[in-house]
Amino acid sequence: MSYQYVVRSKKDKTGGEEKVRYYGVPVVTGQILTSELAEEVADRCSLTRGDVLAAISELSAVMKMWLSGGYSVNLDRIGSFSLSASSPGCVTPEECTPGKVKAQRVCFKASPEMREIVEKVKFEKKK
Repeated sequence: MSYQYVVRSKKDKTGGEEKVRYYGVPVVTGQILTSELAEEVADRCSLTRGDVLAAISELSAVMKMWLSGGYSVNLDRIGSFSLSASSPGCVTPEECTPGKVKAQRVCFKASPEMREIVEKVKFEKKK
């Protein structure tokens, strides 16, 4: 299986003088929807499409609950989800109050099994 890429230019302003550099950027071919994933999962096991959709829906709700409670969520052979947070720099530890700490995003770290695709994907330039 191959993954397409396009070449994009970007200005490099490091080192004093401005240089243009070119980078290969992956092209997303499309998007798979939950309903399509559910159909494929149902085809591979004894669950119905509706069962899989219900499980995904509840998985989302349960993951939000645990993430908002300070836990990371590890899905076997998929990876771990966790929240990242940040605050402005404070001069003293006492100034770093709970009101200054804000959640930034949900982070995902792929499992070793999921990262295997990184080594197997071959790229071809999009025409």
